[in-house]
Amino acid sequence: MRNGIYTSESPNFDPAYIKIGDPSLINYRKSLDARNPPGGKLSEYVPFYLGPRSPMLYQIALGYEDITKYQQEDIVYIISSFDQVKSHNLVYFFTDGNARSETTTAYVSESDFALLDWDTIYNTYWKSDETDLLRKQKKQSELLIKDHLPVSCIDYIGVFNNTAKQNVLHLLKEVDLNIPIKVSPTKLYYDNL
Repeated sequence: MRNGIYTSESPNFDPAYIKIGDPSLINYRKSLDARNPPGGKLSEYVPFYLGPRSPMLYQIALGYEDITKYQQEDIVYIISSFDQVKSHNLVYFFTDGNARSETTTAYVSESDFALLDWDTIYNTYWKSDETDLLRKQKKQSELLIKDHLPVSCIDYIGVFNNTAKQNVLHLLKEVDLNIPIKVSPTKLYYDNL
């Protein structure tokens, strides 16, 4: 965390970082081409969901479909903003759905944020049905940062409860960082599991 977040492809990647989520999807991204420009593979980007309470977090919290289960208390949100990305001149692209999906469109122009389905991205209900067959996919819209997100781009860290906050405060102190922490069990996490 001291130096920000690097992709797993980087020689600066933190070996203590714990990958959570679907390992097959993480590996699959290594073979998928990213939008060009900026180009490369999806695994060369630090991915951020554009909204909270993602379907993947739900699967992780339940240990669903052979995904390793982690308590929500042990998962932190790293919150940044597009303003930070711009001010640091980071290379990026963003999507209107899960970046691995063939039906997802990728964008690089800031004006194209208006094309995203923000109601779905921020909604707590994301199951696809006959009214919106792509709802779950759109919920997983992403901002992908090429190679590295500097620590100076982190606006705050979101945690599930005060125990998690104390744990994160301890870790930040060890690396001499002062990043705001917000306890947000109902906005970011699943409070009804």
